[in-house]
Amino acid sequence: MSARVSVIIPNLNMGRFLPEALASIARQAVPVSEILIIDASSSDDSLAVIAGLAGADPRVRLLHSEAPNPSGVRNLGLAAATGEVIAFLDADDLWPADKLARQLTRLDAEPAVSVVSGFVQYFDRLDRERLAPAADSRVETLFHVHLGAALFRRSVFDAVGGFDEALRYSEDVDLLLRIREEAIPMTILRARTLYYRRHDDSLMAQADPAKERDFKRTLAGSLMRRRRKGQVMPLAPFETLIEPEYHAD
Repeated sequence: MSARVSVIIPNLNMGRFLPEALASIARQAVPVSEILIIDASSSDDSLAVIAGLAGADPRVRLLHSEAPNPSGVRNLGLAAATGEVIAFLDADDLWPADKLARQLTRLDAEPAVSVVSGFVQYFDRLDRERLAPAADSRVETLFHVHLGAALFRRSVFDAVGGFDEALRYSEDVDLLLRIREEAIPMTILRARTLYYRRHDDSLMAQADPAKERDFKRTLAGSLMRRRRKGQVMPLAPFETLIEPEYHAD
C-alpha cells in the first residue's frame, strides 16, 4: 500500500461540510499524498474554510475553476494530481474509516484490477464524533455509481480520458461506461466505501430536466461507441461485478 494517492474534491458553496470531509480523510489508516480542493467560484465562506484547512494540513492545495459543470472541475483536479492512485470525494460526503486500507489492499493483491469500488451508505444526519451516520439518521446502503466510493489507478484516465465536460449530470456514469467498454478490470467490494449525505442544497437534490437528458445521453453514447467497434452484446450490469462475499482484507 505504498502508492501515492491523490484526492480530488470539487467544491461549490459547501464550506460548512468541508471540515468533516477532510476529517474523514485524515482518519484513514493509510495516508494520502495530496488533497486537491477545486473551488468553483463559491460565494459562501468556502475560501476561508479551505485556507484554514490548508494551514493545518500541508497536503491540502486550493485550485480555482470557472468550469460550468462538475466534470470540468474534476478534470482540473486530474490534470494537477500527481498520484498513482486517484480518489474522489465530494465536499459534502465522507469516507468510512477503513475505505483506503480496504481498497488499496485489493489493488495491491490484484495488479490487473484498475478500479475498486464499493457500496454507498446514504444518510441525512451525521454523528460528528464518529464521522458516520447518526443513530437516528435515515440510512440506505446499496451499490450505485458514485466516484467517491471508488479508487482508480491513474492509468485508467490515461486509457479512457477524463470527464465529458458537456455533461452537467451523469459524468460519473459516462466514465464508468467507457471503462467497461475498454474491458478495464474493475471490482466492487461488498463493503461500505462512501457515506453520501442527503441534503436540500445538493446538486442532485435540485429539480432539473437535464438530469434525465444527460443520463440518456450517456447511455446513447455508450451504445454508439460499441456499435462502431462491432460490439453487439450489451454490457453486463454493474451489479455483476460485485464480489460474492464480504472480505475483511
